[in-house]
Amino acid sequence: MATFIVGAIVFILLFLAVYSMVKKKRENKGGCGCGCSGCPSNKSCESNIKLKK
Repeated sequence: MATFIVGAIVFILLFLAVYSMVKKKRENKGGCGCGCSGCPSNKSCESNIKLKK
């Protein structure tokens, strides 16, 4: 029973992490947690591309 509880907790945390990344991508905030203006690889960032909503 404990295995299922731990597995469910891990699954929920994984789901929340993926959800957070998708949400940031849709809002064009990037995945690193900071703005793209100071990023050394901002030329390769796809933040300028608008996603269809």
